[in-house]
Amino acid sequence: MSIALDAALDEAGKVIKKQKTCDSKVSVCIDQLIDAVSNARASLLADPNLSTEVAMQQLSKKLDEMGVMKEMNSQVKDLHSSVNKLSKALDRTFDSQLDICKALRDAPMDEATINQVIAEHFYREGRFEIGDVFAREAGIPHADALKQPYIAMHEILSQIKSGQLDSALQWAVDNQAKLSSDGPSAFEFKLHSLNFIRILKHQGQQSALMYSKKHFQRFQKRHMRHIQRLMGCMLYYGKPLGECMYGDLLRPSAWEEVAQEFAKQACSLLGQAYESPLAVCVAAGAAALPALLKLAAVMERSSQDLRACEQVPIDLELGPEFVFHSIFACPVSREQSSSLNPPMLLPCNHVLCEQSVLKIAKSRTRIFKCPYCPMEARADNLRQLVFPDVE
Repeated sequence: MSIALDAALDEAGKVIKKQKTCDSKVSVCIDQLIDAVSNARASLLADPNLSTEVAMQQLSKKLDEMGVMKEMNSQVKDLHSSVNKLSKALDRTFDSQLDICKALRDAPMDEATINQVIAEHFYREGRFEIGDVFAREAGIPHADALKQPYIAMHEILSQIKSGQLDSALQWAVDNQAKLSSDGPSAFEFKLHSLNFIRILKHQGQQSALMYSKKHFQRFQKRHMRHIQRLMGCMLYYGKPLGECMYGDLLRPSAWEEVAQEFAKQACSLLGQAYESPLAVCVAAGAAALPALLKLAAVMERSSQDLRACEQVPIDLELGPEFVFHSIFACPVSREQSSSLNPPMLLPCNHVLCEQSVLKIAKSRTRIFKCPYCPMEARADNLRQLVFPDVE
């Protein structure tokens, strides 16, 4: 499955590249076609003796010589070929006859909360019109209050992506106390650094030096080393040594990184994660779906129903990108530890949850063997284990 999916992703990447190439070349051909038709029309207007039939013949001949139609047909044909290859790769990867409903399990859901999450996802992505329509149809109260913070966030994001940092800097100053408890934040310095580089590129060394004198003094205590590198970049800008030593400061991707950092900071101040909860849930479900379908098929052959299980009887490995906090799961019961069922350390250094220990020992004073080694223990002599990062 993984190999087939990787192949499908490769084909999707090729389609994207081919679509961009096709768009670029076809746009040029259309411009040439418009110019040729405009010239033919101008010739007709300028020469009363020139018949429309002759003008069209000349135009057709010129287009044939230019190869405009042939180029457009070739580009579109190549794009369709790439799309067909992607379609075949997807057919090999996914079973169209597969019933994914077999992996569903009944779970209580709060429809109002789910609707709010969906609406907030649209607002978070900047799709305000879609979010408004959904909020209206779902009857979500106070949708404007939900939307307003994201409008402000996307306005600043739009300005950052267009190379303007004034609004982002003002936002950093206004939220300084929330971003840093003692003085200017590191994010504000990052904005000033990027602004310094922009001024250096477009206005020259003198303007960049004046900007640094005005804004960098507040950051000397924490960011002196980086300020020194910025000064070195200013001295050697435009020279081969500067490109070599300070290329990381001059890279265009720094703007995209600052935009992402701003989005993270803004979402954090709103009490939200940077990644959309809805997108994370959908991605996690897609990652777990193959294992759940396989489990459902195995249980169905044994006359069992996955939907009747209170808990999924297998571990679902979703990958490190879905690990947001540490947990401890008992290796015997597979249940997550809690304050009512804490992890207990055995003399052999194996760890089980308290309820599993009591089920094995039958009594707190009864001696029992560790399920993973021959060492014996008593439930009333075990020590509760505390993991600082585990909720």
